[in-house]
Amino acid sequence: MEPEQSLCGEGIESETHREFQKLPKQGMLQIGIGVFAHNEELKIVRTLESLQHQTVFGFGRKFDCSVAIWILANGCTDGTVVRAREACRLLFKNNPGVCATVSVIERAGKSNAWNEYVHRISQPNPDYLVFMDGDIQFYGNETLSNLVESLEKTPEADVSVDTILKDLVLKKAPTRFESLSILSSEMSRAGTPKIAGSLYVLRSAAARRIWLPNGLLVEDGFLKAMLLTRGFSQPEDSRRIVRAPAAAHIFEAETNLRRLLRHEVRLTKGTLQNIVLFGELRRRVKAGDGAFLGGMIRGLNASDPDWVVRLTARELELQGWLLLPVELVFQPFKQMMLAPRRLSFRCLFVSFVRSAFNSAALMVAYFQMKRGRFSW
Repeated sequence: MEPEQSLCGEGIESETHREFQKLPKQGMLQIGIGVFAHNEELKIVRTLESLQHQTVFGFGRKFDCSVAIWILANGCTDGTVVRAREACRLLFKNNPGVCATVSVIERAGKSNAWNEYVHRISQPNPDYLVFMDGDIQFYGNETLSNLVESLEKTPEADVSVDTILKDLVLKKAPTRFESLSILSSEMSRAGTPKIAGSLYVLRSAAARRIWLPNGLLVEDGFLKAMLLTRGFSQPEDSRRIVRAPAAAHIFEAETNLRRLLRHEVRLTKGTLQNIVLFGELRRRVKAGDGAFLGGMIRGLNASDPDWVVRLTARELELQGWLLLPVELVFQPFKQMMLAPRRLSFRCLFVSFVRSAFNSAALMVAYFQMKRGRFSW
C-alpha cells in the first residue's frame, strides 16, 4: 500500500496521519472524515471544496473540535489521487487543527475501504467518524456540525443521517420526468430514518465493533441492521439512528433509463445479498458462534474473500424464487401512505411506476445472480 501524504496545520507533510495525534485534544471533540473515492478525478475537487465550507472547520462552528480528513482512494486507475493531493494543499494547508490526508488503498471496493478506514487508518483518536462519498455536495454549511451535534444530544443513537437531495431540486424548471423523480425521492424518505451510504456519522466506538463483509453491493442496509440490532443480538431499536435537522447533501441524479435500471438492479442484488447474510449471521449468533460478530466477519474475509458470493449462490440454489424480496414491489405504495402527500394523484402514479420498475429490476437481478453475476 502506498504511504499516505498528510497536510496538517500549516501544510507540514508527513508519511502518515500521525500529525493528527499531535493536535490539541483536551476539551475538544475529535472528528474523522473519510471521503470514499473510486475514480472520481472529475468530481473530487468539487466535493472537497464543498467540504471546506463546513462550519466544523472554523467560523460559526458550534463546538471545539479538531478534524482529520482522509481521502480514501480505493482501486483508482485515473487521476483521483493527484487531484485530491493538490486540492488538500490548496484548501486545508492553512487551517489550524485540521489534517488532510490522501490514503491510497490498492484494492477497489467500498467494504474493504470502509474496514481500512475504521480499523486501521482512523485509529485511535476520533470520537466521531464521518463517512461520505467523493461525488457529493453539501446543502448548507452546517450539515456536518448538525450531524455531530445530533449524536451529542442523543446518547442512545449510534448513527446520524441527513436528508438526501437530488441535484434536480436545484433546477428552476425541471422536466416532467425530473419532477416525478424528485417526488419519488420525497416519498422514499417517509417512515423511520435510513442510512444513505453517501453521507452519515457514526460514533467511533460503534463503528469499531463492526466489520463489513467483502464484496457487499449495498453496505448501508447491512450497516443499519448491524447497528440497530447490536450485531443481531438484540431486537431492532430504531432509536439508534437519528435524522439531524437542517442537514442535507446533494447527489447527481441518474436520468438515463438504462443506467437507472442498472442502478436499481445493483440495489436489488444488494438487498437479496443482505437477506442471505442476515439469515446466516442470525443463525450463527443464536448458535453462539457470533459472540463477537465483527471478529467473525473479519476472519471470514481473511480466510475466504469470496465467502459472501458463495453463501448467496448456495442459498439461491436451495431456495430459488422463495428468496426474492418481493416486498420491494409493494414498497412504493407503503411509502406513499406514509408520505405527507399520500392523497396526491401524482404520488399514486409514481408508486405504480416505481412498483413496475422494481419488479423489472427484481427479475433481472434474480436471473443475473442465478447465472453467477454477483457484481455490478
